[in-house]
Amino acid sequence: MKKNLLIVSSLILLGCSTGGREDRHELRNFYATGAYDQGLEFLEKSKYYQDKNERLLSLMEKGMLLHAKGDYEKSSLVFDEARSLSNDLYTTSLSKKAEKTLLNDTYDVFYGEIYERSLLHFYLSLNAILNYQKTKKRDDLFKARAEVLAWDSFLSSIKEDRLGKSVYKNDLLLKIYGAKIHEMIGTREDHNIALQLYKDARDILLKNYNTYPSFNTHYKDFKKDFDKLASMPIDEVKKKYIAESDLQKNLKDTIEQNISRLSQKPKKKTLKDIKTPVTLVFEKGLIAEKVADKSFYSLDFLSKEPLIALFAADVLGLLPSPNSYNPGGAYMGIIVASAALKNIGIGFELPKVINIDPPKKLSLSVLDKDNKEVLVKEMPLINPMGDIAEEAVFESSAWTYTRTGFRLATKHATAIAASFATYKALGGGNKGKNNNDFLARNAAVLQYIGAAKAIEESEKADTRFWSTLPNEIRLVDLDLNPGTYHLEIRQSPTEKISLGDIEVPAQDSPLLVNIRKN
Repeated sequence: MKKNLLIVSSLILLGCSTGGREDRHELRNFYATGAYDQGLEFLEKSKYYQDKNERLLSLMEKGMLLHAKGDYEKSSLVFDEARSLSNDLYTTSLSKKAEKTLLNDTYDVFYGEIYERSLLHFYLSLNAILNYQKTKKRDDLFKARAEVLAWDSFLSSIKEDRLGKSVYKNDLLLKIYGAKIHEMIGTREDHNIALQLYKDARDILLKNYNTYPSFNTHYKDFKKDFDKLASMPIDEVKKKYIAESDLQKNLKDTIEQNISRLSQKPKKKTLKDIKTPVTLVFEKGLIAEKVADKSFYSLDFLSKEPLIALFAADVLGLLPSPNSYNPGGAYMGIIVASAALKNIGIGFELPKVINIDPPKKLSLSVLDKDNKEVLVKEMPLINPMGDIAEEAVFESSAWTYTRTGFRLATKHATAIAASFATYKALGGGNKGKNNNDFLARNAAVLQYIGAAKAIEESEKADTRFWSTLPNEIRLVDLDLNPGTYHLEIRQSPTEKISLGDIEVPAQDSPLLVNIRKN
């Protein structure tokens, strides 16, 4: 009996972890309030973030704090280390995960989602261009372009594995932001590349970003039938599966304007006509949190052991009634059985993204030094990061369910077998003088209840994520005369948010301005 309890305990203890939730909340608070130095100090002192399994996550958070602080060179060094580590981890992730099937994910190394690894390239490029505008070192300008090319190469490397799926495999930000970087380089070849990137963006918006609720109110149908859409006429897809949101319409117009602008031959301008092209990269809010969501798993595996199954049904009362079986579950495309048990159900947690702040229409108001409004323009949404993060959870659901289900089956099978051994040892089921069924039943039930609750507690969801990413990324193009301007966001006729002042120099090449508002 003691041996059985030791076996159960060893399996239960695989995976207990809080996943750094408290540390993450504290770090997000430092970031949201602009206390970047305190955030950096917290990272260095936090036992959670200093754990070897959290090395990539710690580097991502540190790089973002340095970026927000304006220390672009140090930020780039940290992000570059994160990218190298991410590449090393990715090459071994599949084999390591196969070896650790019995371990809770929170005990494994943090590998990062595809979109998180992708955004390392964005911030490396953004750091380079912002540093170039401070120092005028041409090397930084070319670093920014090189990183865009590396970003494109990274996404190309994952596309083949994701063909026919609606999951993240292309990034509008790469195409539109990348086009701006090529325009800043300014050669004829870069001009042509920029034009092609805008055309690619138009294609990606249609084929990939209609899976996001921010852009398409029919996104569920689009996602559900995604594997069929490639064989359908485009007009039929648009009619049946796409209902464009205002955010998509605005972004489509912006893309088309850029395509039209670059398709025309440049006109000679007089001194009066010359304005500085400004691109505002605006990052809003903090990315939606990844939290734990309760799920249940069926006990179908017991049917393979009739004697144990009979014990589980008769003594432990584990088998649900037919009308309590509820296929479906919380995630699209995944069939999960809910045992619907009150006291000793096979419960566990899975990660879920709660996007409580979906993107809305925003306008940018530009005021001159006399506080006179000189321009009002809608701010196109490029990446709804909350939507993208939610999609990433959907993507990993099947793999998570499979591994967690196997782990749960192993733990519960062991716990049930141990309870069965206790039941038999105490005379359960015997007839005649040695009949001690009442005591045996109670002992077995109490033993299993304790084990089941401990197993449930051990199956905490892996809620780790790059928590200082923005919840949305927007790019807006402006043509402004040289001078000082004050920028404001308009969320409604009465609601205005100040973004501070910018200085616009006299130059032909685009000026890139990066503003973050939490």
